[in-house]
Formats: sequence, C-alpha cells, structure tokens
Amino acid sequence: MNWIEKASLRQRLAVPLIAFIFSLFIILQGYNYVNTYQVQQTNLIDRIKVLSNGVSVNLQAALLFDDEITASEVLHAFSADKEILQALLLKSDGRLFAEYRKDGLVAKAPNRTLQLEIAKNGYALGEDAIYILIPIFLDNEVIAKIRLIVSKEGLNETRLSAMRVAFSLFGLIIIFSYIFIAKIQQWVITPVVNLNDAMQGIILRGEFGQRPNVATSDELGDLTLSFNKMADKLEERQKQLNFVLDKVEQERDFGKQIITAVQHGLFAINKKNGQILLSNDASKKLFPEKLDDEFSDVFLLDIINAQEEGKLKEIITQCQEVDDLLIQTKQDSTLQITTRVLPNKEQLLFSIMDVTEVIQNRTQQKLAANVFKNSQDGVLIFDALGNLTLMNPAFTEMFGYELNDLIRLSMTQLFDGKHFTTSTNLLAESIERFGQWHGEVLEKDKNGVELPLYIKASKIKDDEQNGQNSYIFIFSNLSDAKERDRLYYLAHHDTLTGLPNRSKFYKSANQTIEKNKLTTGQFGLCYLDLDGFKLVNDTYGHDAGDEVLRVVAKRLENAVRKGDLACRLAGDEFVLFIEPVQDKTQLAELSSRVIESIQKPIAYKGITLSVGVSIGVTIAYYNEEKDIDYVLKESDQAMYEAKLSGKGQYIFYEV
Repeated sequence: MNWIEKASLRQRLAVPLIAFIFSLFIILQGYNYVNTYQVQQTNLIDRIKVLSNGVSVNLQAALLFDDEITASEVLHAFSADKEILQALLLKSDGRLFAEYRKDGLVAKAPNRTLQLEIAKNGYALGEDAIYILIPIFLDNEVIAKIRLIVSKEGLNETRLSAMRVAFSLFGLIIIFSYIFIAKIQQWVITPVVNLNDAMQGIILRGEFGQRPNVATSDELGDLTLSFNKMADKLEERQKQLNFVLDKVEQERDFGKQIITAVQHGLFAINKKNGQILLSNDASKKLFPEKLDDEFSDVFLLDIINAQEEGKLKEIITQCQEVDDLLIQTKQDSTLQITTRVLPNKEQLLFSIMDVTEVIQNRTQQKLAANVFKNSQDGVLIFDALGNLTLMNPAFTEMFGYELNDLIRLSMTQLFDGKHFTTSTNLLAESIERFGQWHGEVLEKDKNGVELPLYIKASKIKDDEQNGQNSYIFIFSNLSDAKERDRLYYLAHHDTLTGLPNRSKFYKSANQTIEKNKLTTGQFGLCYLDLDGFKLVNDTYGHDAGDEVLRVVAKRLENAVRKGDLACRLAGDEFVLFIEPVQDKTQLAELSSRVIESIQKPIAYKGITLSVGVSIGVTIAYYNEEKDIDYVLKESDQAMYEAKLSGKGQYIFYEV
C-alpha cells in the first residue's frame, strides 16, 4: 500500500475507479445469468406446450374411438423430451384414459395449492417439478386433458450456478466497495472536507483559528500545507486591517456626527466646475427647493444665485480661503460664506449660513437702540419682579437723576410716596386685562419740581427669558401744548394702523349714544375678525402680518362714511360704529362691500397674501337701556356664529 500512498492524486482516484468498474461488470454478468435462467424456464414451458399441442391433435381420434392403446402410443411421443417425467391423459369425467411414465417413474402428484394454481394459470411451479395442464378440444369442447409433470433438475442447476456466481460477486462488491469508500474517504474526502471547512470559516464567518491537518505528502497535502501558511498570513493581516478599520470607523462616525450636528450648510465642491460632490443635512434645509436626497449635477453657483457671481467664481477656480464673506442673493437674502481647501487640492469646503434675519435683527437693534437713546420721552424697563433693568437718558434728564442712582430699584422704591404709586392697583389690573395702561399723573423731579406727565405702560412677553414678562413705561412731559396734543393722539389711536383704538371707540360711542338717547334713531355695530391671519403670521412672519393689518385698516376707512367710525380693538379684531342707520339692508350692503374689499389680494415683497373676514352685525336704538359693552358682546357673539358657519360672511345678532 506504500506505493498507493505515495501516488499522485490522479492515480489514487484511478485505482478505486477501476475497481468499481470491474465490480460493476461482475454484477452485470450475474444479473445476466439470472435473466438467462428465467428465459430458460419460459422457453422450457413454451416448448412443452408446443409439443403437447401436437400430441393433443393426434389424440383426438383415439379419444373419439375410445382407443386406449393408440392413445398410449401417441403419449409415448413425450419421450422425445427428456425433461418430461410423466404424462397422464384424463377423460372429461376425470377418469385416467392413458399414461406415459419416463423409465417407469412415479412422479409426485401436485398438492392442493398447486392444483389451484394449475387450474388458474394452466401450469404451476413445484419444488422439484413443473406441472402443466393441456386441454384437448374437439369442436370447441374440452374432451380430455393432458397432465404433464416436467423435471426442474436442469433449471435448478442453472439457478444454483447463477446464485453461486451472484454470491461470489456480491462478496467481491462488498470488499471492493469498502476498500474504495475507505480509501476515498481517507485520501480525498476527509482532506477536502477539512480544507473546505477551514475555507468556509474564513470566507463566511471570518474565523482563522481552524487549520486542517496535513495527513499525506501528495498534492493534496501540499495544498493543505500551503493553505495553512496562507491562513496564518491572512489572520495576521486581518488583525492589522481590523485595527485600522476600527480606528477609521471611529473617526468616520465622529466626523459624521460633527457634520450632522453642524447647523449651517456644508458643501464639498469640485473646483474645476463648481459641482457639488457632497453636502450635509443642513444644506438641504438651506436650499430645500434646489437640493434633494439624490441630487446630481448640481452646481454651487446655481443654488446660491448671487447678485454678483464674479467673487464666487474667483473663490472656486482659485481655491481661495475666505472667512465670513457676505454674499447677497437675487432673492434678497444674505449668506455668510467661509471656505477651506480640502486635502484633495481639487476640492473646496464651503460653509454657508443664511444670516438675513441676523443682519435685519442687528439693524433693527441698532435702530431701536438709537430710538431708545434719542427719544424725547423717558423710558423705563422693569423685569418680572418689578426691578428696574434699563432706562434711557431722557428719563434721567427729565427727573434729574443719575443712572447709577436708579438702576436695580423696584417700582415702589422709585416712586415711593409719589402720586404715581396711588394708581398702582389700577395699572396692574389694566395691564393684566388689556396688556397696557395709560394715564396722566403729576410727579416731582429730584429737586421737587412738579412735572405733568403722560405715562403709557405695556407688558412684553420675552420668549428668550422662559416666557417671563417685562414691563415698559414711557413718560412724556406735558408741559408743552403740542406735546400734549401728540400724546392725546397716541393715546387714542392704534400706532400700527392709525385707526382709532379701543379707548377712542368707547369714548366716541358713549358720547354719540348719550347725545341721542332721547331720540328713536338707530345705530349699527359691526364686529370684524380676520380669517386666515394667523396662517399669514406663521408662514411669512409678523412683518407680513403687520402689512396685512395696515392694508385692511385702509380698506375699512374707505368702506365707511365720513361720520362713521372704524376702529382696531386688538390683534386682528376691528369694529365699525355706524350711525345713523335706517334699516338692516344698509348694514348688509356695507358688510358685503367690506367682505369683498378685504378678500382682495395683498402684494407684499413679491408675494401675494390673502385673508378673509367674518362679521357680526347688531342694530340698536339710542333709547334702549344697553351700554356699548352689551352691544359689542352681541356683535361679538354674532361674529363667532359667522365663523362657525363657514367664515367669509356676516350674520346679524338675533335675540
């Protein structure tokens, strides 16, 4: 067996293959012998039947004439076949008519089982003989039967011979199969399976610990040895690679977290053509209409759409690094740009922030600071606890105090024992209810000189201070008559729209009702609330909302008569005081005109704004015992019914 173990893989596979073919040949031969036995048996039966058919024809005359001697001579023809041991001629009634016995032998008669099989098939195979029954016909009628007993000695000998060969071949097959399987398992299957398991462990699971044993010194052994060496090197390399990949992954995740957390747009661009190669999530929020999740062939100059592109082109083509460069777009927004050259010299990193609101806020803050500083009115600002936090120079000049003397004082400390403190309760109630208070007081300055003052107090909600309220007080000196007139106007008119305010409405309405209370005339009250105003504020900002209120106020002034009164109560609520009124038709026509006028589009900074209005209408008599508050509540209730009924309509108050 040594030469086999040293043989090549091809030779080791050839030897078992040859043995297998040889064994298969022997098996096929054995199978052929079995088939031959069956064929011989069939041929024997067929041969006997042919001979019997010839004999039966010759027996017809003997049977017809009841000639037993002739019948015996005819039966003697079966002696031509040495396999026939006995032939019995039986009449149709079962009586023995004639017989033939080989060498005077008395063959064993068939048992009951064989007789049934003979009756069914015409023949039966016994242990030592074959039993055949041949009917003799005359005019399609069975007149006799020949019962033959044929020896199986020849067939049995053939079968025994075939079985001996089959058993011999079977033994050889078992031996050669065992040897073949064992050697294939030893030489080929086991090494290949071990090698495959090790390979699958590396490929599928990344396991490098499994090493197949080198069992032989042939090509398969050399292959296994080479694989083990390769696996050792791969394992070492994989450890190094995993270490590097872990570090890279950590750095990548860290960088990705930073980029995602950055709230301004980051763009990596190709300096050759300005094409955007990569951007972060914030960039898509910065330019939502021009960038999507799968953008391609998008260029930075196109999405910025600067008013002057020359500077941006220069930065891109020359890979310039700039800090906080302000760019004005064609959409009137301001972008702050910072650039850095990436390690790949062909790419630039752009950091872009939309600072439009920041610039506007700075401008407004500067303007507010200048107004605060240069205002002729004294201004005080108190925090939620009532402590003074800010004042302007006009106040210190008006009262003769220094800034350091007053800062952080409370309201009660600042006006301790003065006339203003007597109005504190009324002031607090008015501010909590209406958000403001105004009135005239007489106070003394630092030197004891009395000053006639008009004071306006307002509550301001500061979202940056957890929603806490601040309070602003504006002090106007009424010593000058013109100043008194100006302050009177401010006290009775809305500063945004110029319409009379709530105070003016109550004053004018009460005066008119008082003047006409002895008459039977009527007046009308229309309570208006804008539809869709909150959506404008939320979508386009409070500046757009202020513009809507100004335009609506102008349209209301144009809709009413000269003697009527259009007022702004608060927010987006307005009231029309119409007097005198003839009937409901007059107010219905007015309400229809107002609805149609307010629904017209409003142009604002290149966009179109739209609002509607719901109106509650009340008609009242001057001589009714109803004050203006009661009538206003009736109109307010009718207005809410108009809102609930679909908006954009007017409804009369019905008792």
